Amino acid sequence: MLITAFVWLMATMSEHSDYSFSVPLRWDGYDTSRYVVNYADTALPVTINANYFQALSFQYTTEQKPFALHVSTDTVLKVNSLLLDNLVKQYQSSGIKSVTSPTESLRLSLTERESRAYLPVLRDVNFQFTTQHGLYGSPLIEPDTVWLYGDPAMLNKIPELTTAPALLTDINDSGWFSLALNPVWKQFRDVHSSTDSIRVFLPVERYVEKTVTVNVVPVSHDNSVHLRILPERVNITFWVPAKDYDFFTADQVEAVVVYTPGQTGSDLPVRITRFPDNMRVKQISPATLQYVIIKNK
Repeated sequence: MLITAFVWLMATMSEHSDYSFSVPLRWDGYDTSRYVVNYADTALPVTINANYFQALSFQYTTEQKPFALHVSTDTVLKVNSLLLDNLVKQYQSSGIKSVTSPTESLRLSLTERESRAYLPVLRDVNFQFTTQHGLYGSPLIEPDTVWLYGDPAMLNKIPELTTAPALLTDINDSGWFSLALNPVWKQFRDVHSSTDSIRVFLPVERYVEKTVTVNVVPVSHDNSVHLRILPERVNITFWVPAKDYDFFTADQVEAVVVYTPGQTGSDLPVRITRFPDNMRVKQISPATLQYVIIKNK
């Protein structure tokens, strides 16, 4: 009789019947940092036609993995055949073939938080280049705007967004680098950021030495005198981008010595007041010049 009862039980459990469940929902796709949920349907009542084992599997699977609904903003979804087909596909491992539901629609209602735009600032980031390599131009930041979302009173306490301290070493070629933002917004209640990091493109070039000879202009802040300097020309060695080597000439450079009333000592330091942005001064020879004061008549 036990065997007969067991066979009868297994046969009964293998028969298909209607089972009703409440499938938990998960709303995905909308920007959680930008929006606050006002209302969201949390479950979808469904009826499946399955045997007992399939029903158990379906119940366990839905409890472990809610049905995902992908949206981007306020939404009313029709519970139509397409939506139910997607539900069947998501839980196909349970063996169910069809699902019905008495619900006609599902709703998600969102409210947009106050938003404020910030230009991310590179701060406390040390770029270290390999020998004879350096920055050529300005870094490019992406995204160029970061949004913070939250209560206006909280946003007013955040004047700027900067990068977190970082060290990038052995840079010898142009490329993109990922930098974390200093997450100051986390110090304030219910403030969220559109991103927690930025990318920086560094244009990099190989630099070589080039020496040019330039005339030095004597400048006096005392109108009653003018200066004579010795020597009148100096050699200046620059680090020059290799690609610009042939285009860099002495007439792109301006050097001066400046005399101020009460000046002591017999030498004045040479100052480089003009040279192309992408060049770097390595050495000035001589670095100081002797001067003679000549009184104006």
